[in-house]
Amino acid sequence: MDLLAWILSQLIEIYMFIIIANAILSWFVFGTQNSVIRQIYWMTSRIVEPALSPIRRALGPMSRNLGIDISPFILILLLMILNRVLLP
Repeated sequence: MDLLAWILSQLIEIYMFIIIANAILSWFVFGTQNSVIRQIYWMTSRIVEPALSPIRRALGPMSRNLGIDISPFILILLLMILNRVLLP
């Protein structure tokens, strides 16, 4: 059981890095013509979007008034809590 928890914990950490990379790339992707950045952003979006969409829907209009998407931050917090539960 400990090995499985450790593996899941590592996968969660990798997923958190992908979320962070996607959030950072989202600042640059629309202002660049670099196809590599666009492809990396597209790939990371396909990985994180299924988890971010429900959070965005739950936040609804509240987050639109902020002018910034806080759903990646909330998802990372939830994943950190899950990680703490897996490996106390």
